[in-house]
Amino acid sequence: MTPLLRLGWQRAATLGGTFALLSLAGVGCASHSFERLPRQAVDLGGQWVYVASASDDAAAIITAALPKPRRAPPPDRDTSGYPPMDSGTGQQGGRGGGGQRRGSRGGDSSMGADSQIPIVAPLWGRGSAGEYVRAFAFPAPRLEIEAQPALVTVTQGDRRRSFQPGDDEPFSVTDRFGSRTVRAGWDDNAFIVHSTGGTRLSVLERFRRLPKDELGVEVDFSAQGVRSVKVHSVYRRATASELAAPPAEGPPRPGPH
Repeated sequence: MTPLLRLGWQRAATLGGTFALLSLAGVGCASHSFERLPRQAVDLGGQWVYVASASDDAAAIITAALPKPRRAPPPDRDTSGYPPMDSGTGQQGGRGGGGQRRGSRGGDSSMGADSQIPIVAPLWGRGSAGEYVRAFAFPAPRLEIEAQPALVTVTQGDRRRSFQPGDDEPFSVTDRFGSRTVRAGWDDNAFIVHSTGGTRLSVLERFRRLPKDELGVEVDFSAQGVRSVKVHSVYRRATASELAAPPAEGPPRPGPH
């Protein structure tokens, strides 16, 4: 085999391996389905109560994903070469008093040790990063689902959302956390809700039935500025006494939908 032909075979083998890897990657990153009906008859309807012992520790997962607080920068050191301020007289020596001590940046006396570099507003608005993530990823103590062929309503505390499964036109939501586009439908036998928005926000909720008359809820949350969060929660059917009792106060809700 000539050197030119050998080189051609090597390039072909390399390209073939690359295409194979891309094909495998495409299989692992399959998109979700938003069908109008589940593949098999499934009933998610009912009133459900959160089971902490069977669920992930959502508080710990969210805390680990939050950005670490930054320390305040130290005050600028005086590199002007002037003598220090005399604490007794309030005057500077050496250059005949005058007045104001200049820092290394040449600013006036109003920019002293207490001044800080302007901080850019966080991506999650006026609230904290923890409030932002918990609003989307923290499980509600109670959950109610009303499932009909053309309408699925999910109630979490006083947050009530209604979806048309498989709707071709995603709807938009705007609230204190910004604007989001929402799609909903059936993926196999699970009902999913996918919300996307600015700052690379992506919230994928998956509701599915579990054995022993339980309901599983999975939330995959990601946004710019925080680590991705995945929380698995388990709910059991509420008893008559629990339905009669007032629900406990839940986490802040991201919006009416």
